[in-house]
Amino acid sequence: MRDSLSRAARSLAARLALVVAAFTAVPIFVYGEFSAAEGAKKALLLSRLQAEGQLIARGLSQGLAHLDAPSVVETRTVLENLDPKGVNVRLLLRPMPKPRKAAKRPREREQPAPSPDEPQPLYLVGAVPALAADEVDAEREKLASAGILKAIPDTCQGGIPLDLHYTTAAGNDEVLTSIVPFTTEAGCWAVVTSQSAQEVAGSFLDRPYWKSPEVRIAAGVYALLVVLVLTVFGSLWLNLRRLGRQARKVAEGHGGSVPFAKVNHIPELDGVARELDQMVTNLRATADAFRFAAEENAHAFKTPIATIAQAVEPLRRAVEGKTGASRSLQVIEAAVERLDALVAASRRLDQVNADLVTPPRQSVDVSRLVTALVDSYDEAVADRGLEIDRRLSPGCVVRGGIELLETVIENILDNAISFSPAGGRVTVTLARGDGRVVLAIDDQGPGAPEDVLERMFQRYVSHRPSADPSGAPHFGIGLWIVRRNVAAIGGTVEARNRQEGGLRVTVTLPSA
Repeated sequence: MRDSLSRAARSLAARLALVVAAFTAVPIFVYGEFSAAEGAKKALLLSRLQAEGQLIARGLSQGLAHLDAPSVVETRTVLENLDPKGVNVRLLLRPMPKPRKAAKRPREREQPAPSPDEPQPLYLVGAVPALAADEVDAEREKLASAGILKAIPDTCQGGIPLDLHYTTAAGNDEVLTSIVPFTTEAGCWAVVTSQSAQEVAGSFLDRPYWKSPEVRIAAGVYALLVVLVLTVFGSLWLNLRRLGRQARKVAEGHGGSVPFAKVNHIPELDGVARELDQMVTNLRATADAFRFAAEENAHAFKTPIATIAQAVEPLRRAVEGKTGASRSLQVIEAAVERLDALVAASRRLDQVNADLVTPPRQSVDVSRLVTALVDSYDEAVADRGLEIDRRLSPGCVVRGGIELLETVIENILDNAISFSPAGGRVTVTLARGDGRVVLAIDDQGPGAPEDVLERMFQRYVSHRPSADPSGAPHFGIGLWIVRRNVAAIGGTVEARNRQEGGLRVTVTLPSA
């Protein structure tokens, strides 16, 4: 488990995931910090603009204090004299309620005086810049729809800082910055200040932080950096995938004509691609050397064996009738035949070794191959009173070498037959499913101890409770060759004792 986690942590995909996570987390954190700083700057600017509105309101209150019932002309004069440069001002008035005059005729009922708490309407009495006569009512409606009139406290005390987008009756975009009320004998006044959205302060207050130029420039640079980093990782990952596919093709015998150097697209990996091409060349040269050596050795041994066999024939005629000499000739002939068989077996083993270096990957019909090999054992098992039970599914095909598979099947069959008692049965089962071909060979022998099962496919491990009836020596390499050949094809092999007695050897190969 720990090795799997360590391998996953070192993988390119895991590191790419960490880079993506970092690229995602960093801008979120940085944006949050800078956005908070931007909010603090806006609050400071609003505080300054509110103080500016309070100064303007103080100046207006001094200019309007002596007016009991200010007219529009007088109010405009006071505003023009104030001249608040760079600040747009709207002056609203809520007149003080006055008691009604007493009735002139004694018989008329006297009207009650209005309640001081009765809400009075707000009038737009002046503005800087000045408004045309036909714009006053529309401007007041704009202020009302923006919620400004409701925001003016009835007590005319305190000031309210704002950050509210506002479109004037003339269609100009502004940002309302403060409402400062004050009172005179004429009534409750409210000074509403604003900044044009096109000015520096107005544009700063009006736009969201993510729309600011510095954020957009930083986002563009960051996005470019992300694209470059992901492009580097992606190109490296795709290149490694191409090299992996080419390696698989070489292993399967399809990609031998295309070198790794042509598959590689990253100059920094040219050295790796050249080394891979050199390794493939060396492996093929080694396999060819195995094959050539096998042919040369077989040829070198065949000639003296054939010479000995020819020389024995006249000796047989010369010693005819002599019991001792005839017996010696029979021993020589048997030894020559066995030597000839050993030479053939050695050549075949060298050929198999060459196939292990560069395993052949042609399609092999295992169903037909197993059928043919099992049929070739009929005569041998009949002499021992054995029976081979065939349970073979047709159409089982794998990619591999016929020589490799023949050696695997023959070695397992030889072991099963040699361990089976007279009159016993060897069962050969071949089936396919889930992308695999499974070959199982069961015998009715004594099985194997658990400690031997664990080491059965190791080299030089042999466990035979009784002598082989054939008298042939055993070196404990047959099952080792089985495991080696199966692994070269990409499969697995295992052995286990059967509950009803005997041993089962199971070979699992990837289906073609």
